[in-house]
Amino acid sequence: MMRKLFVAALAALSVCVAGCDRGNEGDAAPPPRASTVVEPETRVDTVPQEEPAVARSQWRAANDVARSVTGNLRVSIESQRGGPVVFAFANGITIRAQPYDVAPADSRSGVGGQSFAALLGGDPRVDVYLYRVLTENVTQSAAQGGLCGEAVARNLAVSEFVDGSGRWVFKIASFRGEATPPSSADPILCNSFAYTAQ
Repeated sequence: MMRKLFVAALAALSVCVAGCDRGNEGDAAPPPRASTVVEPETRVDTVPQEEPAVARSQWRAANDVARSVTGNLRVSIESQRGGPVVFAFANGITIRAQPYDVAPADSRSGVGGQSFAALLGGDPRVDVYLYRVLTENVTQSAAQGGLCGEAVARNLAVSEFVDGSGRWVFKIASFRGEATPPSSADPILCNSFAYTAQ
């Protein structure tokens, strides 16, 4: 009988201690997590990029439209950063353009709801430099006309970055519309040109 009473008292004490421990759960360390728990990766790797014409100036045409319309490219700052940039193409096109804005490549361009990255075939994690064309000189050697063919190019979107294969690339989209990208009105995309560092 005494033994049963002792066992009952011990059981009651265990329940009481367990209840006290539950009251202090907020103070205790959380239990270890199972190794099968998967959390989303929220870190975004940065992509090496540069402002156009600052670090590199010589570019080789890398897509069909660049090879046939423009040829290779030499890009340079006319006098100082923030001032006009000169895009001199081997096929006889020279553009002098004034930078007016920098936008994330994943932002909308104004062309059919597409982002600048989609227009350029570029990386959505980089920036796009926007230029207003001041002059476009097209010589007779440019058999297909300027960046917009027979129309005058009015604006450019440009990005310089390292692509997935580790190469420095230079992307240009040309626009002929009155609207300035990014805009709610369509700036009218002409062509997208791709180049790789020489």
